[in-house]
Amino acid sequence: MKEFWIYTGLRLLSLVATFGIVAGIWSLVAGEVDIFFSVILAFVISGVLSFFVLDPQRRAFAEKVEARAAKAVEAARAKEDAEIDSEADTTSNGEGDSHKVS
Repeated sequence: MKEFWIYTGLRLLSLVATFGIVAGIWSLVAGEVDIFFSVILAFVISGVLSFFVLDPQRRAFAEKVEARAAKAVEAARAKEDAEIDSEADTTSNGEGDSHKVS
């Protein structure tokens, strides 16, 4: 979870910083700030920047998610194998041998 919070925090920080820069430049150029378009522009710019700048953090987060998913899949396979083994033990004990030919 640490990787998630680091990546999310850095994304939010980049959005806020980009909004501040966009709004500052907009107010210098136009004299007043259009908040709606400043937010939209900040989303676009921070998204593009975070794609390149936050790549190591995104990769660390993705690796953590992938490892957790692999562990969950392996646990599910082990559980399924255990169920199959217990069914095989049940049928080899004579229960359910109605189709067995001697």
